[in-house]
Amino acid sequence: QLEAGYDAAIGTLAHAWLARIGQDGVDAWPPELLADCLPAMRRQLTRAGIPASQADEASEAVLETLQATLADERGLWLLSQSGARREWPLIDAAGKVSVIDLALSTEDGWLIVDYKTGRPHPGERPDAFAQRMRQRHGEQLLRYCTQVTALDGRKARAALYFPRARAWIDLKH
Repeated sequence: QLEAGYDAAIGTLAHAWLARIGQDGVDAWPPELLADCLPAMRRQLTRAGIPASQADEASEAVLETLQATLADERGLWLLSQSGARREWPLIDAAGKVSVIDLALSTEDGWLIVDYKTGRPHPGERPDAFAQRMRQRHGEQLLRYCTQVTALDGRKARAALYFPRARAWIDLKH
């Protein structure tokens, strides 16, 4: 349970920074400026409940996620989509709130992207990692697609993006 809280805090902070970088524009956030923000990230994580003994490692994971996104062609593309909706809260018929990391309106409908900070287990094959992540996050992403489609009737597709693993996993449905 502690591990889940640790990963959640890293994920939440990385998402907030990615949304900010996307809003400000990638040119406003060169890698060295992000590195200078490491102490701020550490403070944000300790305020979020990460013990001081783990805060250095956690803040490094956030920084690594941001820098990996900015160093990846796909990550740069996602961050530079000016029309993207970032950290978009949607409520379904049952009143459940979902916050979508990134939604792009395309000619083919919606593209829903869920940023993830994780990496494969040591020695885990990419296809095994992809299958495990589809099983873990598939239901949530299908819910996001259903919620977005309900807005305007256009179909939606979803993908998981793992910058630290350079992995893009399309949700098959």
